[in-house]
Amino acid sequence: MLLDEAQTAVSDLLEALHESLDDYQDNLQRLHRAEIAQEFNDAMNRRTQLVNTLEERIKEELSLRPRAADTEREDFNHLWSKLKSLVFDEQEMMLQERAEQERQLISLVARCESFDYPESINLQLKILHQHLAEQLDQIKQFQQSV
Repeated sequence: MLLDEAQTAVSDLLEALHESLDDYQDNLQRLHRAEIAQEFNDAMNRRTQLVNTLEERIKEELSLRPRAADTEREDFNHLWSKLKSLVFDEQEMMLQERAEQERQLISLVARCESFDYPESINLQLKILHQHLAEQLDQIKQFQQSV
């Protein structure tokens, strides 16, 4: 099935959101500071709820199913992150990676917000945008304290 531009945008967003959840899960196992681990866990749980709700709305309104994850790319990114942690401060590097990922997700949400989706999807995009902005602010605060 060929997707139009709006469907492609939201499909790309969902794929990136699922990757971010995998990355947060991976980071939880490697974090040493309890307050950062707790924030990441809370953010991951909140994001899981937001992603599930957004997927439901997209399935209902657009009859669009999520794409299968690109496991090869995910495996490469995971390995690359582990290799970098051997050279750089792991905590600092993880915060930098999460901040960059949040910026990319915000950009993908903004792209989706430029399309005319049904109101239920637009509302979820706004809620998600707010969550991502808040999470990016939190990560920046952690970066300043490291």
